[in-house]
Amino acid sequence: MNRKVAVLDLTHAGTIVARKLAELGLDVTAVDVYNTVSEDVLLSMRQDLCITVSKNPIPVNPFGLIVSPVHLDPGYQMLVDAGEQGKVIISHHQAVGMVLSTSRVLEGVKVIEVTGSKGKTSTASLLADMLSRKMAVVLHTTRGLELWADGRSRLLHLGLSIAPGSILHAIDIMGSMDIHPDCCIFEVSIGGTGYADIGVITTLEPDYAIAKSTSKASDAKIRMLDYGKEGSVFFLKSNDRKSLDKARELGREFFTFTDSCSHDPQADLQLTFDGKGITLSTEEVSLAAELDPSYSASSYTLAFAAAGAVALHMGISQDSVRDVIGGFTGLQGRMQEKDVSGRILIDNSNSGMDIKSAERALDYGLSRLAGENAGKVLMVLGEEAAQVCEGLPPEKVAEFIGRRIGDIERLILIGERMKDIRHERISHAAHLEDGLGQLIGISVKGDLVLSCVKCFR
Repeated sequence: MNRKVAVLDLTHAGTIVARKLAELGLDVTAVDVYNTVSEDVLLSMRQDLCITVSKNPIPVNPFGLIVSPVHLDPGYQMLVDAGEQGKVIISHHQAVGMVLSTSRVLEGVKVIEVTGSKGKTSTASLLADMLSRKMAVVLHTTRGLELWADGRSRLLHLGLSIAPGSILHAIDIMGSMDIHPDCCIFEVSIGGTGYADIGVITTLEPDYAIAKSTSKASDAKIRMLDYGKEGSVFFLKSNDRKSLDKARELGREFFTFTDSCSHDPQADLQLTFDGKGITLSTEEVSLAAELDPSYSASSYTLAFAAAGAVALHMGISQDSVRDVIGGFTGLQGRMQEKDVSGRILIDNSNSGMDIKSAERALDYGLSRLAGENAGKVLMVLGEEAAQVCEGLPPEKVAEFIGRRIGDIERLILIGERMKDIRHERISHAAHLEDGLGQLIGISVKGDLVLSCVKCFR
């Protein structure tokens, strides 16, 4: 057996993938495709685990396996050569699944993976709360690594990404803290590892291009259906035809759910929302929950449906699901409303923010300002890092501004890619904190300040 493995792209938790494969006894060569990894880290990989490192493409002839992230340009020379030579190529996601299957470090633990274009963090967080009423849960999301028990959470670690390799880092942290949960919930970017007992695809929309615009993110996400382990169960949005068709084609066991924007009487779980409360309905269950009025609950109907569907499937009581939904007041940065010295602040800055959610925040804010003496609308919009998920395309920002600038008194754009967007009501700032500070400074009591920046929180 050829035990030589090449791991491409060390930026997106690829260093962890390379290390774990080396710990399994494989002969690993790690390629820093984007030349972003420090010399100290590369030296440590060499010294600790005898990993060969390179910053440039190398011949693929010696390798039996190539590990490459789903978003890497297929024109990268090593991938081209590997394809021509018939080499086996797997994703970082699959490599993580291989490590978990081989190491058996999570044996006996229920594993849930949540991916999708929207609602991942909210779904995973709500689900952790629901499941914690019955078991100990470790939750890994963009918010950090948390331990949930009896409806309460404890932060274990901050700073991990949701790239698939970070799952392995999260497990190491659990081990170092001697934490042994009944269940682990992992938020994963652009797919799943194939190791999960339950896989959730919150939604495939909005879809976007990856791998230098040669493929769609939706295709990468539904691959979790291809290599999911035997006996795994999937939860899919009922109008995501691509995932449903794939699940049926493969004979996968799956359940469907709807949110308030996608009514489907054929879905296994249906959600209705009347502005004040929601109802979740299945063939066996119908539960109603009143919602806290202090946040924009309409932004969370997808998460309520997805989390509720999984929790009920796992035997969580209706009362527990109802209590979690009714006691929920939004996640930080997910359309939270705050009072800042008499200003209304709508905080919608987070890693999953896109132009549609920015427009929803604007519409919600305008509804809060109805009346003759309504204050002005001030907004900070943009991205702190283009690599956060799919970034915030400048062309979509420009189109939004063209349609809606009349509703906004002052707009501050964040990010290098926004610098060419100009208007008399627009100025630019380097970071969210700077832009938000400027708006708070020039606003007065009664004004509305909207924070819509794509960033890690």
